[in-house]
Amino acid sequence: MAMHHPTSQVLRTVPAGATPRILLSALGAAGLIAAAFQSWTRDLQGTDVSWRSVYRDSIGSTDDIVQSIGGAAILLGVIAVMGFADDSGWLVRLVGAVGLVGSTVFVVQVYRSSDHGLQAGVWFALAGSLLCVIGGLYGSGRAVFVRD
Repeated sequence: MAMHHPTSQVLRTVPAGATPRILLSALGAAGLIAAAFQSWTRDLQGTDVSWRSVYRDSIGSTDDIVQSIGGAAILLGVIAVMGFADDSGWLVRLVGAVGLVGSTVFVVQVYRSSDHGLQAGVWFALAGSLLCVIGGLYGSGRAVFVRD
């Protein structure tokens, strides 16, 4: 005669692994920071392109790194690194989303201007932002039912 023992299922959080989150987020942050020092358009480095170029038809330059697209990319990269402290990954995802939107709007403005040249810095920023979004999706863990 077979005896059946009741089993209980318990909801537990199993770690999803922090390695992919940290690796992808670190690569994304490095891509954003490296983008600042690459040429974006018209042989202008990101640190020389004015952030006003994101919302104006003309691509302007600046001598102040704080008011440049490169400065914004560096800031996003630093915030992505600070996002390692949070296990949920929401800050890294937010940085990635802001970077994707900003880079995309810049691409649109370049194509609206008289010179349609995109260079490596834009692609570094887009790739770094995308890696931050993907890396931020790896949260602290996932809930599973485990039989006791």
